[in-house]
Amino acid sequence: MDRVTMEDVAEEAGVSINTVSRALNDKPDINPQTKKEILQIAEELNYQPNRFAKGLRSSKTSTLGVIVADILNPFFSALLKGIEKSAREDGYSIIVQDTDEKYENEQSAIQTALAEQVDGLLISPVQTNDQTIMDLRNSDLPFVLLGRHFDDLETHYVVTDDVKGAKTAVNHLIEKGHERIALINGPSHISSSKERLRGYRQAMKNHGLSINESFILEDNVMIEHGYETAKNLLAKTPSPTAVLCYSDFVALGVIKAARDEGLKISDDLAVVGYDDIFFATCLEVPLTTVRIPKKKMGKKAFKTLKTLIGHEENVTELQKIKLETELVSRQST
Repeated sequence: MDRVTMEDVAEEAGVSINTVSRALNDKPDINPQTKKEILQIAEELNYQPNRFAKGLRSSKTSTLGVIVADILNPFFSALLKGIEKSAREDGYSIIVQDTDEKYENEQSAIQTALAEQVDGLLISPVQTNDQTIMDLRNSDLPFVLLGRHFDDLETHYVVTDDVKGAKTAVNHLIEKGHERIALINGPSHISSSKERLRGYRQAMKNHGLSINESFILEDNVMIEHGYETAKNLLAKTPSPTAVLCYSDFVALGVIKAARDEGLKISDDLAVVGYDDIFFATCLEVPLTTVRIPKKKMGKKAFKTLKTLIGHEENVTELQKIKLETELVSRQST
C-alpha cells in the first residue's frame, strides 16, 4: 500500500497543503475547527510524517528543497554543487527538482517540497506567474529565490548584477571596434533577461550608438534557440558584427549558425556568452563570456536560507544579495 501523503490529507479535507502543514505542525493562523478536522482525517488515513528520527524530535527534517529551471544546463549543475557541498557540511540533505521552465512543474515541485516537510526551500522561479511565490510567502516555509527575483514582490534572494554584467560585455565589444551589436536574449519575463537588456541599452547609449531594435531577439534559452535565431539574424542586411548571448548554451548555437554561414568567429562575428560554464574554454575558438560565480552563489544562498531557518521569528529585514560578475576575455572576441 502506498504511503499516505500530505496531498492525500489535503484532498480529503478539501484544503491546501499549506493548511494541512500548519495543522500537522501546530502552527498558528489556522481555524481551530479546520485544524481539528484535518487532524482527524490524518488519523483516519493513518498519515505518517516522512521525517528522519531527528526530525521527529525537533520538528526539523534537516532536509532542504532545491528547485531549478533546467538541471541539464551546466550553469544549474554548478550552482547545485555549491549548495550541496555547503548543505552537507552543515548536516543537511537536499531534494532537487527540475521545472524545465514550466510553471505547472513549479507548482508540483513546491507541493512536493511541502509534502516532504523540508526545513527550507531554494528556488529559481520560472517567472511566467508569481502565484506560487506569493503562496510561499503566505506559508511558514523559509525560502530564498536563486538567480532570479521579482521587481514587485518582496522576497529574500541571491542574484548577480546582470545590468552591470551586460554593460561590461557590450563595452568590451565597443572597445574592440564593434557598433552593430546584437543581443540574443532570454525570455522577457525572466528578471535576468530584463536586466541584461537594460545593461545592453545603457552601454549603447553611453557610447552614443544607435540601437537597431531588430538586433534584439528574445526567448532564447537552449542551443537550438541560439542557432535558429542567429540564422535569421545573420541573413539581415546589414548584419551584426558582434553578438551578446543570454547564456553560453545560446552562444554555442550562435557559433554553429555562423560557421554554417561560412563566417569565422572573431574575424567575421564576435560572440560573447554569459555564465562561463566549463565548455566555454573547450571550444575551437574559446568563448569570451560573463562569468557568474556559480558555486559562490549556491553557497551564499544556502547560508542565507540557513539563517532564516534558524531565526524565523527574528529576521525582519529582507536579504537582497547581488553578487558581482566578471568578464572573461577569450579568442571569440
